[in-house]
Amino acid sequence: MGTETRARTDWDAWLRISGLVILASGITAIVASRSLEASRLHGRLSVPPLYDDVSYFLDAIRWMNAVGDQGIAASVWNLLHHHAPFSTMVAITGFALFPGGFIGPYLVHAVAVFAFLLGIVWLTWRRSVFEIAACLVAVSCVPVLWHTVTEARPDLPSGLAIGLAAGAIVRRGVLDRSARALAGLGVACGLAVSIKPTAFFAALALLGSSFAIRLFADCLTAGGLRISIRKALAALLWFVLPLLATTALLIGPALVETVTYILHVFVGQRDLWTTGESFSAGLLRFSIGGEGQFGLHYWFAIGTGLMLLRLVLAAICGNAALRDAVVLLASVLIAYAIPSVAAIKTYYFGAMFYGVFIVAMALNGCASLALIEELLARFGLRNDIRIYLLTAGRVLALAFVLQLFLRHVVIGQISTATPLSAQQQDSIRLATGRLWSVLRELRPETPGPLYVGFSSPYPVTSATIQLYAAQAKMNLVVRDELYFRSAKETGDALLRSEILVLSSSIPHTLVGPRVGDELIKRMDEEKGICLLDSMSFPDVTLRVYRRGC
Repeated sequence: MGTETRARTDWDAWLRISGLVILASGITAIVASRSLEASRLHGRLSVPPLYDDVSYFLDAIRWMNAVGDQGIAASVWNLLHHHAPFSTMVAITGFALFPGGFIGPYLVHAVAVFAFLLGIVWLTWRRSVFEIAACLVAVSCVPVLWHTVTEARPDLPSGLAIGLAAGAIVRRGVLDRSARALAGLGVACGLAVSIKPTAFFAALALLGSSFAIRLFADCLTAGGLRISIRKALAALLWFVLPLLATTALLIGPALVETVTYILHVFVGQRDLWTTGESFSAGLLRFSIGGEGQFGLHYWFAIGTGLMLLRLVLAAICGNAALRDAVVLLASVLIAYAIPSVAAIKTYYFGAMFYGVFIVAMALNGCASLALIEELLARFGLRNDIRIYLLTAGRVLALAFVLQLFLRHVVIGQISTATPLSAQQQDSIRLATGRLWSVLRELRPETPGPLYVGFSSPYPVTSATIQLYAAQAKMNLVVRDELYFRSAKETGDALLRSEILVLSSSIPHTLVGPRVGDELIKRMDEEKGICLLDSMSFPDVTLRVYRRGC
């Protein structure tokens, strides 16, 4: 009888996990296909590779060009020196699976969405199938998951991974976990931290503080710090040491370059990237501000409502439930504070908060239902009535999120993180194609690479030209002269290249001063500079000059 019961239990568990994996796969397929469709229409896939994405494509092509001449160890070591090895690996995989285009790296990012959904299943595994299914459908309606597919950069996958890591830390006590479980958690957190190396300080601060808060709460529950100090120190070491070891292994080889980049952007170029907004406006940016509304939409209100509901129910149910709710809330607030107080803010810098908030939304929803179940039992309702009410609530919640999924994902308009107008698409496509056709026919005056200087990332992204050159195995070096504070400094820097690509002044949000018209006027009057090509578009004029002709 015991064997039959155990076999039946195992079979039910297999059916449960299989059904949830199939559901997660179906949701991922729909999200990926709809996101890529939107990107082809008015996003990155409608034009040549742009901005940050193309830099990871370029790293991948260079690595693939060099891998045949290197051993496995040298190739791995070289990969770990890249700006973001995770994104380079994704691009390599995408180009290998889907050669001849640029859709591959974006499609591979669907794996990150699938992994995130499986992480939600794992975090909520003890809840009913209806609750887990509702969580999966709900989080797939959050725009951040769509943008994870339409952007080939590490920010959003990193945010999702850090969200899962923070959820794994705070969802239950750490003091009573085994050494193996704590070490595994530390390694998992290290992997999450390493997805975006330039944010590892912030990620370590978030995960470290979340673990410390969870551990402190556990010590209070166990009777105080004096009683549990030894056990707490052991738990801390079992978590921190694997975390630091994993982070050092993956980020350590390029640590000097990573820290140099952080100082260069956040200190040396701070004035170019800051928005000049007030501190209070910056605090609201990732919640009810533009970035928060874009990435979370109305789910910020829903998630906040679930957090408040859990706090109220937990206060009724007792100290243990309230302590768990407060620990999760503390992690969410820390994840919100880190990007909000930074002087430099972009949509992508809020990825850490988005990931933690989405995970917290799922955990709070399940915890609220568990607390409601506990309160119904306290009120003395008959078991059959209680089961009926809970089942009805779960079905209604699932039906609610399903209709949102159908309206906003399946048949609705999917947003992209880099929307482009039809005019911008035409300008970028035509300018990039024509410039590349000019450059590939040129040869340098002296033996060596052809140096090309750019004054602006629009309408031609300089790294796109370098990517085309790497694919064609052409010896071309691009210089981005975008970060100077005046037209004279920019012009002097451009004259160090043989080919000069200048864009007219346009109202934009891109880095660098709007000095394009001044630069074009100077180069038109400069001796020893000749005009190779000129392209005029409704929003910008592009001039190509050659020095020394």
